Amino acid sequence: LANALPAGPHRMVCLVCRFTTCRVSEALKLRWGFISNDVILFPAGITKTSKTREVDLHPVLAQALTQWKTEWSDYRLNGRPLHERFNLKPGSLPESDHFLFPGLATGDHMKRQSYDRVLRRTLKALSIKGASSHSMRRSSLTKMADHGTPLRHIMEISGHQSLDCLSKYLGCTPKQRKAAVNSL
Repeated sequence: LANALPAGPHRMVCLVCRFTTCRVSEALKLRWGFISNDVILFPAGITKTSKTREVDLHPVLAQALTQWKTEWSDYRLNGRPLHERFNLKPGSLPESDHFLFPGLATGDHMKRQSYDRVLRRTLKALSIKGASSHSMRRSSLTKMADHGTPLRHIMEISGHQSLDCLSKYLGCTPKQRKAAVNSL
């Protein structure tokens, strides 16, 4: 799905959500200063739970972020390169207080509706039904659980406060039920 989205911020939002299990609203509020070589910091002010969390950078996401950082200032938002909006030199790197995904208004981030509009268009073109902006989060949580990641670790990465909340994301297939019984 990420590769089907237009190159630039929409694809990057998808990748951030996929490889950090964050919510779209959290991804959209990320600033470059929240990203280090090995983790992404989700400060309390941008999380649903108002609790800070760190998520280790997956190698695929680290590579994509490195590339996006070099392309960021030349990305055209409504026909105007970001470097012009922020009075930067063409090709310069974003500053730590810049949003990864700038919005149309100066000093604001991309709006969820903007991401959702492009995502829905892409899903329709791919004939994918039932998916939404929350699907990357759900898929990532399910994949971690399917690979045997302890639920406590998944909760720490996703920011869920309880197993009850997390369990709403995790399905159980007949194959998984059979494997669970056979493990006895």
